[in-house]
Amino acid sequence: MSFSWSVLFGFLMALAAVNGQTELSIVSRVDWRARPPNGEMTMMTLPLSRAIIAHTAGRGCTDDQSCAAQVASIQTYQMMRMKYSDISYHYLVGGNGLVYEGRSPSQQGAIAAGNNAGNLAIAFIGNFEEQPPTDAALAAAQSLLDHAVRQGQLAENYQLVGHRQLSATKSPGDALYVVVQSWPHWSSI
Repeated sequence: MSFSWSVLFGFLMALAAVNGQTELSIVSRVDWRARPPNGEMTMMTLPLSRAIIAHTAGRGCTDDQSCAAQVASIQTYQMMRMKYSDISYHYLVGGNGLVYEGRSPSQQGAIAAGNNAGNLAIAFIGNFEEQPPTDAALAAAQSLLDHAVRQGQLAENYQLVGHRQLSATKSPGDALYVVVQSWPHWSSI
């Protein structure tokens, strides 16, 4: 994106955020060049009762090209090294404010062993132990949660939890965990 378009886009996003209208942009699996799943996955009935917020704990991204490359790299690692059938998350959120489509919300995620059923898995790309994600990423995630309710992926009365509440992990990172606890639907379980 050229500088002038980049400035215009940033201005429009800021204006939309001021008006409480953050437009959600979801990058399809085709657009980030996802591999097809290579095995069977457990199906889930929608709407789901809980959303899990995680972080990928690796390198972050702030532009379209590096975020798409990170998502593809995460999928490759999880499928080749961890032997998952597909990327483990339903959605990933980049520092660029875009949401990346992962596995279908009707397919059980693979992020919280023994606790994946009935959960929508959303991961922020990067490590958020010390610093929270960008404002654009945080706004995109909140828009995604609203979108998931409107699309029937999440129940209207869903619970929002951090990954660490369901697994022995530091995810979603201390800085992001503090932020997420102030969001609507937060649950201490």
